[in-house]
Amino acid sequence: MRIPVPALAACFALGGCAYQVDFDAAYVSNEAPSYLAEAEIIVLMHDHDVELVYEGAPDSIVGESTTLTMPIGSIMREITARVFRSCFMYGVVFTEALPPEMGYVLAIEPEIQNFSYQYARRVEEGLVEVRPTRSSEGMEETPVFTTTPQVQFDLALTAYDRTGRSVLERTYPSGLVSGESWVVSYRPHERINETFHTALQDIMLTVAEDIRPLLVGQCEITDLASAE
Repeated sequence: MRIPVPALAACFALGGCAYQVDFDAAYVSNEAPSYLAEAEIIVLMHDHDVELVYEGAPDSIVGESTTLTMPIGSIMREITARVFRSCFMYGVVFTEALPPEMGYVLAIEPEIQNFSYQYARRVEEGLVEVRPTRSSEGMEETPVFTTTPQVQFDLALTAYDRTGRSVLERTYPSGLVSGESWVVSYRPHERINETFHTALQDIMLTVAEDIRPLLVGQCEITDLASAE
């Protein structure tokens, strides 16, 4: 495949820029857990958890002179709400404490740790740029690079029963998650943001399945997979 010069002139080039992103519902899919619990779930998040903001440069040479500001706490709150509202009939309640009078069946306390991101660049096989030679006589082909947004983080999670006793403590490592690669992008920071949304939603869906056994005997559970 050949890429004409004008298109390559607009190719991804990160300079000394500061980018800022936010939660975007368009980055969240409609995928839902496999069950519906006739209960509500409590999500324990302190103010400092919700207000947690990441700010830093990527762990890559590509884009090393840029910084990204991402409110990972508020993004986690929104994604958590969307995932668990789809499987808890009475919704999600966010709180900073676990007062017994709330009468909850289960509570979870999520925390994002060790967030990092990078732009991975590689030569795309079979993709070349066509441009005039220095002597302006004829054309020459040079390799074209693609760039892939990548994020990595851990989600530490504790679940509590109705007495406040811890019944699950687990850390979910995202691994190195890659988003959609590009040749030309004017919004590389949003590619990182979308990749983070997708990775976090996938982990929250896993959490929802992991806590299902803890709900058995505590509330009515409908298996949506078997109901289809």
